[in-house]
Amino acid sequence: MKKKQQAGRVLVLTAFLSAIWYLLSGMFDPLHFGTGVVAAFVIALNVAPVSDATTFRPGRFLLFVPWLIGQVVISNLRVARVVLSRRAAISPGFVAQAPGVTGPRALTTLGCSTTLTPGTLTIDIDDDEFFVHALDVVSAQDVRDGVIARRVREFFLVGDGR
Repeated sequence: MKKKQQAGRVLVLTAFLSAIWYLLSGMFDPLHFGTGVVAAFVIALNVAPVSDATTFRPGRFLLFVPWLIGQVVISNLRVARVVLSRRAAISPGFVAQAPGVTGPRALTTLGCSTTLTPGTLTIDIDDDEFFVHALDVVSAQDVRDGVIARRVREFFLVGDGR
């Protein structure tokens, strides 16, 4: 990566992380803001750029986040119902299938999104297979149907724009 590109990447990442720090810290004095900027800069310097064949589409990602939050809420209610039920419908199992996405960023997003959804836990993921532990049949079926993978694929373009 060229020096100008790297400097630009570091500055953009520093600004982004500083803004998040500033908003989430709840402290709006110069000391806390300065600490956030320094921490963000150190992080930005040490984060290696990702070079894969995927193109991230932020607009689509902004549509994904509320959808994922909704899925987390729905799954929480489903898991609570299963756990609190006198006749527990727990039927845990493992699901193994093709992930439906490629590239490190897309695979990481898929794995994290699946794990965030209650009732499922990503065990292992690579370009060929995706292993998930599911608490019940419905959670396992959601993984088999590729619901989250389809949504992740919407905000990542692979190589030639597919």
